[in-house]
Amino acid sequence: MKFLFDSKEFKTKYHYEGKDLGASYNKDRTVFKVWAPTADTVSLCTYPDGLESACLQEYTMEKQEQGIWSVGITGDLEGTYYTYRLNIGGEIRETQDIYGKACGANGKRSMVVDLEKTNPDGWNEDFFAGRDKAVPAIYELHIKDFSSDLCSGVTKEHRGKYLAFTEMGTTLKGEGKTATCLSYIKELGISHIHLLPAFDFGSVDETKPLDNQFNWGYDPVNYNVPEGGYSTNPADGHVRIREFKQMVQAIHNAGMGVVMDVVYNHTYTMDSAFQKTVPDYYYRFHKDGTLADGSCCGNDTASERYMFRKFMMESVCYWAQEYHIDGFRFDLMGLHDVTTMNEIRAALDALPGGKSILVYGEPWRGRPSAMRKGCIPALKKNIAKLDERIAIFNDDTRDAIKGSVFLEEEPGYINGNAGLGERIPSCVLAWCDGKESYMPKNPGQIITYVSAHDNFTLWDKLNYTLFQEPDFYKKEEAVLKLNRMAAGMVMTSLGTPFFQAGEEFGRTKNGIGDSFKTESAINQLDWSRAEEYSDLVEYYKGLLQIRKHFCALTSKNSQVLERFSFCDTDKQEMIAFRIQGMEAEEDWWKELFVIYQNSEKKKEMKLPEGSWNLLCDGESCIPEGIKNCNNTIELNGKSVIILGRK
Repeated sequence: MKFLFDSKEFKTKYHYEGKDLGASYNKDRTVFKVWAPTADTVSLCTYPDGLESACLQEYTMEKQEQGIWSVGITGDLEGTYYTYRLNIGGEIRETQDIYGKACGANGKRSMVVDLEKTNPDGWNEDFFAGRDKAVPAIYELHIKDFSSDLCSGVTKEHRGKYLAFTEMGTTLKGEGKTATCLSYIKELGISHIHLLPAFDFGSVDETKPLDNQFNWGYDPVNYNVPEGGYSTNPADGHVRIREFKQMVQAIHNAGMGVVMDVVYNHTYTMDSAFQKTVPDYYYRFHKDGTLADGSCCGNDTASERYMFRKFMMESVCYWAQEYHIDGFRFDLMGLHDVTTMNEIRAALDALPGGKSILVYGEPWRGRPSAMRKGCIPALKKNIAKLDERIAIFNDDTRDAIKGSVFLEEEPGYINGNAGLGERIPSCVLAWCDGKESYMPKNPGQIITYVSAHDNFTLWDKLNYTLFQEPDFYKKEEAVLKLNRMAAGMVMTSLGTPFFQAGEEFGRTKNGIGDSFKTESAINQLDWSRAEEYSDLVEYYKGLLQIRKHFCALTSKNSQVLERFSFCDTDKQEMIAFRIQGMEAEEDWWKELFVIYQNSEKKKEMKLPEGSWNLLCDGESCIPEGIKNCNNTIELNGKSVIILGRK
């Protein structure tokens, strides 16, 4: 059957265009619809809770055209839990609703919900006020990491939860000195908080104590429901929804947008609602009948199939509308096809304010997949086929600056492989200079970064390349210097800057690269480092301000490349370039002169004609200027120097 799903006959008979799948709630009547074209019979089962209680009642669903089964139940079913029971070829399968909007603990049963009842006060007026004018700078954060530290200043009952974000004014140990959590991030100057997966995932057991359970969350179970482990009561389907909304509202009130990390490329297991509802339809298989595993997670979903593409589009739009999400990051986007990604972008654009919603993803996959012939995967090499407002993480920039993410001791340009200097101008120009096999349409298609949740933190990677036996908790000036240099290069390059939470205070995971299920003590943000490394934090703040107030660095127009001119230097030791400003109202400077000084030794350099103001000397970064410079400047070793001209 799995190879008949792509036939013309199946598409004609069963593709469903309606947008009413799932439970359509009304106070007087709820209509349930499920797409199950291969089922012989389908029934609706209702329950008083989301756990192990007995079925209250079973209702026979009526078969309709295009593979739809439907039943309408009179009365107010708000808060009723339900499943579908399908008979497919004599095998009975019971499952939650693929399109479910609420669920009980561990997501085994869906729940009918009046979403209006889950809205916090003021929710209908909630939005990211800066969405249209924000200069994107993205801060990647895991919800539990954010506040689990006992010194975070967050109340005990909210640590590791959505509601930690609602506590403003928190400080280290509650002492009132060093800001932590949302107050800290607001001061940092980023535009968007990127949340690691917060949909309902399967790798944490919500029925057991949650303090000692940890996972990044790339294990989807219910795509349209918030994860219960971050709520104060996973058993009540309303609570996770309300508290997720409170988190979003708090971030918006702090002046930042919310990006959601979405994982449509695989499911937690094959024992999923998709497989139980329409066996084999939603997944890719090789010609020999084995599952495709490009995700390295046991299965690949089939984005090129109409009903899953439709599901993805509707799911993303649902999060944007119901939860006011301001951006989406697609995990292993290379496993999705270009058409699906472009249609998702178009669907978001059609929403009110949708054109300002960010879309970006990983342009790679773990292994080759069994994508249907003729479909184009959303890989880096196919970036020109993606909509110009779909961005990709650029691993070339990441690895050129500080070395391979997979080989801990392999250095990049700043930490031992000076030969990579020839690639750095392309990093600066967001690879829009035509010197690679792929060609972005504009700088806006590139996410510029050196660290993310995957692999080693920047601090740990630099330690590995500098020391045979690194002490990751020791404050090493040599590591600090390179950390500042890496940040300076990211912030003075085109594209959208992105960094892992805590990079700006030397975050360490004690050298562990793949910490997806390591205990929270390793993963959590150590807020004491925000105080210990406050100079590094201030350095990042300064870089973000320089970038914000020089529009040529944040332009998404490919014509901005004409404003960059590189000096003739030995790129192994130094890279220098001038950037002409755009005479924008936000610009503080008419021109910037940027130097990447890669030598260990101090050097003297002649400046271009004119009066220059030193904004960053590689140790301090003050966007209003440190001092005036004329004719020459002394360059600190291993540093990024930024000068501005009025």
